[in-house]
Amino acid sequence: MKIIKLLMCTSMCLSLPALATDFSAIEKIVNETKAAAKLPSGTSIAVVKDNKVIYRGNFGYADIATKQPVTSDTSYYIASITKPYFALSMLLKEHQGQISESTNMATLFPNMSFSTFDANKVTIKHLLGHTMGIDNNPLATATAHTGLHDEPTRNKLVSVSYPNEKAPLNTFQYSNVGYNILSVWSDNVHQKSWQQILEQTVLAPLKTTRSSTTFSAIKDKGWKLPNYYSILNGADNPVYLQKRDNTMHAAGGMISSTNDITNFIKIQLNNGKLDGQQIFPAKVIAKSQQAIATSGFSYENFKREQYAWGWHIGPYLGETLYHHFGGYAGMHSHLSFMPEKDIGIVILNNDDLLASKLTNVVAHTIYATLLKDEAELAKANSKAIKLKKDAAKLPIMIEQHEEELAARQWQLSLPKQSYVGTYHHPHFGNIVVTLTKDKQLYLEFGQLRSVATAHKSSDGMRVRFLPNRAQVVRIIVDSNKIQSLKYDGEVFKRIKR
Repeated sequence: MKIIKLLMCTSMCLSLPALATDFSAIEKIVNETKAAAKLPSGTSIAVVKDNKVIYRGNFGYADIATKQPVTSDTSYYIASITKPYFALSMLLKEHQGQISESTNMATLFPNMSFSTFDANKVTIKHLLGHTMGIDNNPLATATAHTGLHDEPTRNKLVSVSYPNEKAPLNTFQYSNVGYNILSVWSDNVHQKSWQQILEQTVLAPLKTTRSSTTFSAIKDKGWKLPNYYSILNGADNPVYLQKRDNTMHAAGGMISSTNDITNFIKIQLNNGKLDGQQIFPAKVIAKSQQAIATSGFSYENFKREQYAWGWHIGPYLGETLYHHFGGYAGMHSHLSFMPEKDIGIVILNNDDLLASKLTNVVAHTIYATLLKDEAELAKANSKAIKLKKDAAKLPIMIEQHEEELAARQWQLSLPKQSYVGTYHHPHFGNIVVTLTKDKQLYLEFGQLRSVATAHKSSDGMRVRFLPNRAQVVRIIVDSNKIQSLKYDGEVFKRIKR
């Protein structure tokens, strides 16, 4: 009860009397779920209807230790919700006549030689629609996770792009790669970075006050950014992995607040108008919402039949829904809107696993409430009840799982000290393995790091470079000599002991 009361004290909601919409069910779901999980992390919600913000709700803390509450001005990392912003900045460049959706990679990168695919066939439309038929895990990893890159490195990585055998040209496969590639071109041809261009062409017209594409730019502004949490870590420990400038990329490189994002929703619902002013050309906004790829999959109860310029499109509760979500260690974000009903929602969280489930139930409840769909409201309520029960079990389940992992026996063929060294990959960089004072194997991969634990495979170790994702690292041993390290399907050759 104390946790529920505490969360209620930190919640703030605003509902316009004229609309008389009851959002108390939302507050009950959020408060009770967080209390059940014993994780009072932050959740901020805003709802737009008929060009007005009809609800704002803020629950929990930006910093649990100091009990700093989240507000509608809290700047959360929003991850892949960056995509529709970046896509819009590129469409504005097209509107100005600087590029075209049909501009191909051979034209974008005239000094590069792409030997494994036809760069004349891969266009900007393909890159932003996830249908480019190529892949580039080294570029995506460097820009999103390790931070092991600079301008020359990014160009080198673009040049080693390779065919995507699972998704050839004109086949949809969601990834960060196309956006990353286009941002490298933008950096090459402009005297400003893609971040500066996005801020000037999109964020400034939107009159944002708590949004940025870099962290260094906000140091002097006095913004207090939230910590990021995961139920895997417990309520007292923020996740170690924090975004920095060198991991803020065009497919996931923004922080923003619910107050700022409501303006983005408004221009989507009003043909580029904000507060009665045409801040973006109507035809550019219309184009940004045009489907450019067939996707055909689902995320939870959100069907994704098509993809526009940074937007998933699909039926939801009988209406057409445009949406994009974002996920990373310690956070989850949701942005969606229904053009025909003039409704939009933004939900931002500073925790990951629990928030991803909670956010879907909250969105379901909000849309069912505004659409006055009693059947769907009942379904959402059932999901909320189940989520609360599951949330209460999670801490115990996680503790038991960690105990099982700790009981595992190492399957190493050599003493731990033998595995210490630097392992190199020409495109990914170095993974460094050391031994801590308490004899634990410790791995560093750029900004990623993890204490290794035992794995059932021979010469294998379990790591959590990403706090909410366990992976296996295999050490290749031949004749009692360590040759290399295999991680995520890539081989890193040992170069230093």
